[in-house]
Order: sequence, then structure tokens, then C-alpha cells
Amino acid sequence: MEKKRFGSVSLLLIGVVLISLLAGGCSVVQVNPEKDKQQVVAEIDGTPILKESFNNYMAYYQMYYNASSKAFPTGDELKTLKTDILNDLVRVNTLTAQAKKDGVTVDEASIGTNTDSMIASLKTTLGEEKYANILKTYNTDTTSFEAFMKTFLIDYSYSSTQETNYTNSLKADPSKELNTVVGKIGDEEIKKDLYNYQLANQELTTYYQTQKALATDDATMKTTNETIFNTIAEQKAMTQYASEKNITPAQTDIDNFIKTEDAFLNYMLQGDEQLQQFLDTKYLTIAQYREFEKQEATASATITAVKASLKDSIKVTDKEIKTYYDENKQSYDTSTVSAKHILTSDQALADQIYAEAKNIKTAEEFDALMAKYKATDGVEDASDLGAFSYNTMVSAFSDTAFKMEVNTVSEPVKSDYGYHVIYVYAKTPGEVASLEDKKDEITETLKSDKVSDEYDKLKNKLVAKSKITINEIVDPAETYVEQLKKDLNVKVYEKRI
Repeated sequence: MEKKRFGSVSLLLIGVVLISLLAGGCSVVQVNPEKDKQQVVAEIDGTPILKESFNNYMAYYQMYYNASSKAFPTGDELKTLKTDILNDLVRVNTLTAQAKKDGVTVDEASIGTNTDSMIASLKTTLGEEKYANILKTYNTDTTSFEAFMKTFLIDYSYSSTQETNYTNSLKADPSKELNTVVGKIGDEEIKKDLYNYQLANQELTTYYQTQKALATDDATMKTTNETIFNTIAEQKAMTQYASEKNITPAQTDIDNFIKTEDAFLNYMLQGDEQLQQFLDTKYLTIAQYREFEKQEATASATITAVKASLKDSIKVTDKEIKTYYDENKQSYDTSTVSAKHILTSDQALADQIYAEAKNIKTAEEFDALMAKYKATDGVEDASDLGAFSYNTMVSAFSDTAFKMEVNTVSEPVKSDYGYHVIYVYAKTPGEVASLEDKKDEITETLKSDKVSDEYDKLKNKLVAKSKITINEIVDPAETYVEQLKKDLNVKVYEKRI
């Protein structure tokens, strides 16, 4: 699954103004305080990181949690937090060590001045006593903490610059990243370029549907990666099947897929500049994206052609047609009902409205009730729906409305939208289409349903033949840091924290 680095707890240090503090924490065991904080918790190129630095980082993080009104972790969550903080401390120092080797420079004097201002704000916000108490909790003091903050903020600037330089170098030559093998489908290796194309589409689709970014937690990424690999496996399996059966995709289907996808892209990202900025996060160019889009369009059109070939062999009996007609007969009725409704999200509110509405006999009376409740919290809609056929509304609504007498009010009706109190003010009789009139339409519907079932069986059978293997998919920045740890002989002593 996509492995995300710690998220750099140190990012919180930049621009954070602490506004409240400390209601508790986790005390460091103080058998021998001085000896304890001199323990080496990590080494980078022979340079030790002392527990004193870790303690100071924990002290800051305790402050941050309380300032953000977050409950400070306990138990296993606290153990995880400690590990994350140590790892971030090591990450920053590792990148800093390499940055200095590479001749990276930062404005240390300016950072030092900003640190002085931040520490002064801390003391003012917390008060001298609380400021000192939280440091004491973590076996540190003002001198040690303030020195750590100055050093760490400078190191953070070095590490950020180094990471940015690496990211820019990847953008200039992303071949190593994009050629990374992230899994296999059967014997075929799947590389990061195709994976990143699919991931980009997953992110765009998720945002379109939810107005939120695709989550990056382990569970979500596991599901996302399974979806991506299953999609690729389906496309490859169906392309092979079509080739063996001499099934050819229609060019019009390919063109329509690309047209639809491009319209979606233009809706989500305004022009090529925004598209390229988005693709930069995946180390892809627009040209590469378009090439994968063409491949996917061909695969999609191939699947459509496969389904069409399956449809030709599917038979529908007269009995099946008659059964479907009888079960859906009401939907062929051209009769209409005219109704008004008050829709609520809460059943108790709907019951209250119905208690006032149940004896209403005129549209004017129901209009007055709609006006009364229209602005009430929990009322989602209060309107005249006009005339509608059975199929226009959700079945729960239509089932009730079409059975009601004119100038009557229904008890609350539950649908996927909430609870409806319905007032019917007119009915217009219509005709019910005959079985013969609907036979061809029903035949096509039943065939389509059967095609879906047959296609799913075929797809599952073919995909199952190609074993899917998904590797651990690592963020390139994390890969870079892990390589630096090897190059700089980094050692971490997690048990000492």
C-alpha cells in the first residue's frame, strides 16, 4: 500500500502560535535524570542524537496537542506517537546531514531570530510557570529546550531544502521513479507510471464525488490499490480475450471515452497548466497521461465490444418477459398525480407536521402549512411537485401518492431522502401500455441484465487466472530518506525512548 512518511511533525513548528496549554502528560521515568537524557537514541554518520533532543521534541508536541484542544494519546497510541516522533527526528537529521554534504545553505541567522520570537510568544501565552512545568515533565529545562528549538528549526530548513531539491531532480528525470515495479498481474510487471495514472484518476473521481481529497490512511490506500490493480487486471484480461475471439473495439466508443474523460478533466482542472501541476505530484507529463488515457479508452471500448458479443448469444423467454411486465406494470401507466410535500430529515418532526396536516382538505391550507415550516431546521423541502408519473419519483413516494385520494394527506412516508408528508390535489387518468407494446423494450432490459451477469462471470474467471501481487508502494521522498539512512549508516535505538 502507499506508504506515507510521518507527515513531518516538525511542520507544526512553522507558524504555529500556541494558545493554551497542558492539562497533563506522560512523565519520563527519572531514575537518573542526567544519565537518562544522555542516552543515544540514534546515530547518523557517527553523530549521536541524544534522548535529550527526543525529550524536548516530546515537550513541544505535548504543548501542540493541548493548544489544539486535542486529547494527548495514551497507551498504544502514545507508543506509536513516540516512535513517530523519533522517526521524524531521525528523518530531519538525516536529510540535514546530506544537505550539508551537498553544500546546501540556509539563512541560519534569520531562522534563529524567528525562533527567538516564537519562544517569546510561547512564554507569553503559557506563562513562565506552565512553560517550566511542561519542560520538567519531560526531564528538560528552558536552556535545553530553547537550544533544541533553534537547532531543530535550522535543521528543518536544511531538510526541507534537501527534500525539495530531490523532488525537483525527480521531476527533471522521473524515469527511475516511474520505472519502479509496484506489483505484478500474472507474470507481467506493473510499473509506477501506470499506477500513478490510475491513482491520479482515483483522486480526481473521489474529489468529484465527495468534495474531499482521497484519504491516505492504510485502510483507504489498501482498498484504493486493490481497485487500481483489479481495474488493470480486468482491462488486460479482456484485451487478451477479445484478441483471441477476434472481437474489435469500435473507434466511436474509443473516441467517446476520450471525449468524456477530457470533459471531466476540464471540469476538474482548468486547462493544461493546472493539469500539469496536478500531474507533477505523480511525476507524469501531460503527454504521458494522454497516452495512458488512449490505452484505457481502447480497453473500455474493448469491454463494450465483449459485452455486445455476449448479448448476441443471450436468450430471453416469453415467460421472463411476462413476469417482468407484471412486476413493473405500474411503471407503464401514463397516469399522473399532482402533489405537494413537506420533506424532513427527522421522523419526529414529520409526525408533528402530519398531526397538523391530517385534516387538511384544500391546497390553500397545505400551502399555509408549507409556509409555516419551510424555514424550520430539519425541513429539507416544502414545495409543489406538480404533476408526475409513477416512474418520476422514488418508489416509496409514488406507491403512496398513487394510492391516495384527491385532497388528502399521507402519514409520513420514508424514502432515501427523508420523511415526506404528502398532499395530493389532482389525479389524471392515463393508459397502461400493453405487454405487446413493451415486449421489445423489456427484452432489451432483460438481455442487458443478463449481459452484466455473464460479463461478471467471465471477468472474474479470467482475472482469477492471473494472480495479482501488490508490492509495498512507497512515496519517493520516503524511498530517498531510506536510501540516505543506508548511505549514512543510520542506527536507531527505539527501545531507549
